[in-house]
Amino acid sequence: MQQRSSSNGMYGSSADPVSSALEVLWQKLLVAYDGACAISGCQVSAVLRPVLIDPQGPVEPHNALLLRADLQILFQAGLLTIDAMTLEVLVAPELYDSEYGALAGRRLRQPNRLAMRPSRHVLAAHHRLFQLEQPATDPLALQRPLLRQLLAVQSWVNSLAFSPNQQMLATGSWDGTVRLWRLPDGQLQRVISGNIGEINAVAFSPDSQRVAAAGRQHGARVWRVSDGELLLHLGNEHRHGAVFSVAFQPSGDLIATGGWDPVVYLWNAADGCLTGALSGHEGVINSVAFSPDGTLLLSAGHDRVLRLWQMDDRSLVRVMHGHNDAIFSVAFSPNGQLAASAGGDGVIFIWQVADGQPLQTLATPSGACFSLAFSPDSRYLASAHYGRIARVWRLSDGALRWELGGHNESVTSVAFTPDGSLLASGSFDSTVRIWSYH
Repeated sequence: MQQRSSSNGMYGSSADPVSSALEVLWQKLLVAYDGACAISGCQVSAVLRPVLIDPQGPVEPHNALLLRADLQILFQAGLLTIDAMTLEVLVAPELYDSEYGALAGRRLRQPNRLAMRPSRHVLAAHHRLFQLEQPATDPLALQRPLLRQLLAVQSWVNSLAFSPNQQMLATGSWDGTVRLWRLPDGQLQRVISGNIGEINAVAFSPDSQRVAAAGRQHGARVWRVSDGELLLHLGNEHRHGAVFSVAFQPSGDLIATGGWDPVVYLWNAADGCLTGALSGHEGVINSVAFSPDGTLLLSAGHDRVLRLWQMDDRSLVRVMHGHNDAIFSVAFSPNGQLAASAGGDGVIFIWQVADGQPLQTLATPSGACFSLAFSPDSRYLASAHYGRIARVWRLSDGALRWELGGHNESVTSVAFTPDGSLLASGSFDSTVRIWSYH
């Protein structure tokens, strides 16, 4: 009797259910991935293989990748993986000097059909196994952060920000002053009286030469860092009143403010003239943030939604829903692929910027979350909580990496230095704690 075989013989006899299922999967993935490896882009179909991300899971596209045969072996051996949040390729240290080292940082190709895309949950599980096998290589994984400095601000701290050149830390307080602290020794360099009431937010210009503050009264102001001279006053009695957030566009062309009015105002950073108003929110706006390339802006507040705006034509891109209480903070990841939001409901949402879909929700048992900050490598997220604590989360799997205590009142603000070596936390206990990872 003649033995039956599969159409191409790649997986043996079609009487074998496993081989038959793999061949069907292979054919589906060839179509879904346009006949190319999901990592290398190789289009030689004879060397492409379906790889089950979870070997014990179903033989289905959401649990599989189409990979070149050698990459299949590395993936199954745990020497190569995919970051489930960023979809970037990670390789084991022993491969850095090989031809495979060049794959690190590549973004995984995905099918156009959502149903055919690999499950991020399954990718995260594979990534966790990969991490268990690797030595710690990034500062946040090496050791618990240590308290390096304690700054006595003498007033409740509402906001803080590091300058892009990493030479200054600005704090904004309830006493209506902006304080500039020198790095790395933490010496107080200048106290600027805002004359705009309680300082709700501070931000440095991209060139580190100016500092802006949002006030409880009379809008926002901008000063020169070198001598504290007032340069711009943004707002009047007809626009804003209380301002709760301020942000410089990365190009330095615009300044965005959000506050009591349900409108995001855009100001010319050179002369302070109003150049745009983004309407649509239905309540107080608590937070605004520009994307790293300056083409997008996020805003959120008491109406519990995030609005994503396009800067070239000032149009609304999308509205993102999920929170069930006021949103206090929004932030973009430095790579521009993710955004985060948090507020009174104590839940942190991680969003995919490309389609506005939530990728993760991080539940926090410490009540409201007031501030968020991504690490410069986009791998971690710091959060400030009502429960007198700051947290650091690993974004690849949503794991809580560190809890930083010591504050005697609510933690209101967090910020990383541009090189990621320091994390600052500000609090209503009138102190700033600076944590070191080195």
